[in-house]
Amino acid sequence: MNVITPVQNTNNIRYANFVRITTASTVYRFATTPTAITVSAVDALPFTGLGQLVSVGSAQRDIKSTANETTVTLVGIDTSMLAMVLGADIKGSQIEMWHGFFDTNNQLITTGGTGGLYQFFNGYINSFTINEQWMEEARGYVGVITVSASSIQLILQNRMAGRYTNDNSWQFYNSGDTSMNRVNYISTINYYFGKGASANS
Repeated sequence: MNVITPVQNTNNIRYANFVRITTASTVYRFATTPTAITVSAVDALPFTGLGQLVSVGSAQRDIKSTANETTVTLVGIDTSMLAMVLGADIKGSQIEMWHGFFDTNNQLITTGGTGGLYQFFNGYINSFTINEQWMEEARGYVGVITVSASSIQLILQNRMAGRYTNDNSWQFYNSGDTSMNRVNYISTINYYFGKGASANS
């Protein structure tokens, strides 16, 4: 069992979510903390502190590895930056998420886990939505991005396996395999099952 020391024998739990999205061109790092935090055991660069502007959905957590999905919502994005988001090739990007626990002085507890972080999700983004909403504090419209991600296990569970029963597929895996070289010919023959060998029978 993975023992999380900061939450043992206490009912006062302070934690933040750390998120890293790796696209084909760049890496985005952000957290639900009020300030930027660097956890060198996980990443050499800091996680940008976005505080309450980030909301991470729940992810199913079982003793065994479980296929699950979750969402991440970012609020407060300048509407002029939304076009940049659309061109950021986010769909299909890897997303990793960790919990980080804090002491009563709001300092990250670095003992345990990986530099103090405990990974609870690793998967890929399968879709995202962009909306605008009125933010009273800013007295204006801001962009809202919600990404939906599937865990690696869910992706593996849904993948297609096996090969086709034709000569091309068999030759691709083993160029000397001739077990399917008559499939094309056989597929053109009509067999008269139940009839005799000669036309007179």
